[in-house]
Amino acid sequence: MKLSGKAAVVALISAVTVSLGTAPALANTETYDFYANSSYTPTALTGQTLVTTDVDLTQQSIQAISEATTVESSAVTHGFDVDKTIALAKSEIGTSRPTGWNQPGECLVSAQRWIKHGGGAWTGSGNPVANYNGATRLTVKDALPGDIIQYEFVASPTSWVTGVHTMLVVGVNDDGTLHIIQSNSPGGSGLVSEVEHFTPDPPAGFHAVIWRF
Repeated sequence: MKLSGKAAVVALISAVTVSLGTAPALANTETYDFYANSSYTPTALTGQTLVTTDVDLTQQSIQAISEATTVESSAVTHGFDVDKTIALAKSEIGTSRPTGWNQPGECLVSAQRWIKHGGGAWTGSGNPVANYNGATRLTVKDALPGDIIQYEFVASPTSWVTGVHTMLVVGVNDDGTLHIIQSNSPGGSGLVSEVEHFTPDPPAGFHAVIWRF
């Protein structure tokens, strides 16, 4: 039966209303148990426990570093005739030379003269650090005859400031002190002198380092 236009519209609205009216039935859905319908079985998580020990790893590391440093410093040998160097330095004790920039009475220039006399390759120049180009930097506890003690200004190691001083180690005593020969002490004298039981005592703001050629 063919419906008129008005009747068709009424029939369409009625059909939509009936369809929407049945929608609330979907609200009564059942909960689906995914675990019950799968092969996966949930297990309890295993907690992690931090195992601590009484071993002081920090202290072990420091000890290892110390031992490595000792081995390394003892493996560094002099590249010149130490006895010949010391002999020249001792022969100059009590004598004086002119002082001033690059003059023979200056402490560093004197130490350089002694090292070179023994065949040492002291070729650096310019400042208290660049002077030791090619040498090995060590600590005071590593000092051996033939080494150089250098007082450095901590805030600016490359600066020539009052307090910078250079000495030659000629012996190590049983009590841990050093036997040194130096020049231009007191400053301006150009005098070569020795101290048989010497412990580095740099001025405030300075520290002592060892250089080995």
